[in-house]
Amino acid sequence: MVLMFVYLAANFLALGMVMDNILMAIPMDEVTYKSHGISWVLQRLNRLLLYYIMLDFTVRYFMQKLPALSIRPLLHLPIKRSQLANFMLVKSIWNPFNLFHFLLFIPFTIEVFSNLPFASALGWSAGFFLLIYTNNFLLLLVKRTSEINSGIYIGLLVVVFAIFILGWFDIVDFMALSGRLFDILFQHPWTAAIPLIFISIAYYSNFRFLRANMYLQRLSKFRESKVTYVGNGILSRFGMVGKLTELEFKLIWRNKRPKSVLLITILFLGYGLLAFTTNDFVDMKWIYLLFSLIITGMFIMNYGQYLLGWEGSHFDHVLTRNVSFEEYYMSKFTLFTLVSLAAMICSIPYVYFGYEVLLTIFCVFLFNIGINTFVVMFFGSFNPKKIDLTKGTVMNMQGVGAAQFILVIPVMGLPVLFYMLGSFLWGDQVGILLVGAIGVLGLAGTRFWISLLAKWLHNQRYEIAEDFRKG
Repeated sequence: MVLMFVYLAANFLALGMVMDNILMAIPMDEVTYKSHGISWVLQRLNRLLLYYIMLDFTVRYFMQKLPALSIRPLLHLPIKRSQLANFMLVKSIWNPFNLFHFLLFIPFTIEVFSNLPFASALGWSAGFFLLIYTNNFLLLLVKRTSEINSGIYIGLLVVVFAIFILGWFDIVDFMALSGRLFDILFQHPWTAAIPLIFISIAYYSNFRFLRANMYLQRLSKFRESKVTYVGNGILSRFGMVGKLTELEFKLIWRNKRPKSVLLITILFLGYGLLAFTTNDFVDMKWIYLLFSLIITGMFIMNYGQYLLGWEGSHFDHVLTRNVSFEEYYMSKFTLFTLVSLAAMICSIPYVYFGYEVLLTIFCVFLFNIGINTFVVMFFGSFNPKKIDLTKGTVMNMQGVGAAQFILVIPVMGLPVLFYMLGSFLWGDQVGILLVGAIGVLGLAGTRFWISLLAKWLHNQRYEIAEDFRKG
């Protein structure tokens, strides 16, 4: 980890040293030296900073951890809750994410001070770095509140989607808007007080939230009012398999790591925009196939590779339940099918790029639920490593074994192989249809595949339970 940190730090510092050269090479006809003088490089950067701030917040959301502090052993000590809250917030200032920003922009900031009047350079530098730290405190508040109120996740997704739509259809020119906002910082240095107000609001909001929720009793009462029990939902009406599937959804929604897997799946629904919007892959239809695999199969691959590990801490209980292994695996299959179906439905707007795109996504969806689900469940059963559900997904290698790396070969390779076979013999469209047909055949044999998996788990159950006990 130390070597990785030093390597990343060196890269950010090197990038900061050549940032002005990169900015001069970016084509922006409306921002030239002739029209803007010595500030033209800075104004080029300003047109991109709004995107940078949004990207920074997104990356922080998935990668930045909350400052760890156990409250329980400190609450009985003569320490004010306000002091504990301030300690947690100040501790976040030294996060590596903030250091990387300094390494990236300090070389450029030095050039800003050497080329612009001191007041202008100070106004821009102070305003920009205050906004970076505003991002830091805003992220902490959002992550803390979203752990209590799941609606925050949905709100963030709506905001990201709205920004994307506004920019994609040129309703709002975010580059021009970014330029106007950040140009003000050096044209009128006193406006740096505005980011100072933002960071003060973000810090105080965090402070109030931490101070108000530092009583364990209050948090436990809040969560107790949210508890529901298996058997109350729609899926519980479909027998034991439905109840187990409903329980699986609750495990995902109530725990950090599986919830992160679901959120990443939602974000990757937009992955097709990288391929379907360009003509670079017109002659390589198999690329469309791979993108479709990710769109409709991301959850199957990410969640299924740790199939038994999610319940590793209570696997002994799984073995003692009055539930057959066929029902156990069928509930997993139902979970994968429902999430993949939802991803397929959400991908229907891709028909805008042509019916062939939607046909590819649909056929790959059939292959995912007809073949890949069983392949993933089989390989996932070979991974008896306990998963800590409370930790995030990013930079977390817990539970990763050889099976995860081998899994990629059949999951990504088989559909491409079938496509190339059909494409070579009969054409591209037949190749895509062949992938879908193989998926339908796999679905027809669902009971057979489930019985094989159940038989394997029955024979290996004691060895797997022993591996989980060892951690």
